[in-house]
Amino acid sequence: MRQELARLKPEQIIYCDESGIDERDGQYDYGYGPEEERVYDLKSGSRRGRVKRIAAWSRGKLFAPFIVEGSCNPHVFEVWLENCLLPELKPNQILILDNATFHKGGRVAEILAKAKCEVWYLPPYSPDLNKIAQC
Repeated sequence: MRQELARLKPEQIIYCDESGIDERDGQYDYGYGPEEERVYDLKSGSRRGRVKRIAAWSRGKLFAPFIVEGSCNPHVFEVWLENCLLPELKPNQILILDNATFHKGGRVAEILAKAKCEVWYLPPYSPDLNKIAQC
């Protein structure tokens, strides 16, 4: 993948990713304490107040931001593609995505084909190749 990306002009490469926050306030199902002693804490078990943001990154700039309450799914991702990213794309650009299930299938390739663009999927477990992950 590094070699293929190196052959492209920087303006051709568009990275995309999502990130989210919720109201769990650090409530995890593990903890650290004195050796051989049980750690007690409250855990809600739910993910209320989840907010996802989706954006694209190219040549040091974030663009096409989108914020949604709840989790990302194929429908949300396609709405972002059509309404936020598509107007920003130029022909022959390549959208670089990770392997999230909602990035594959559905109408993703069809939507990008309308803009005469391609989609490339990163190898599994390679956040170092996704420049937007560093934002």
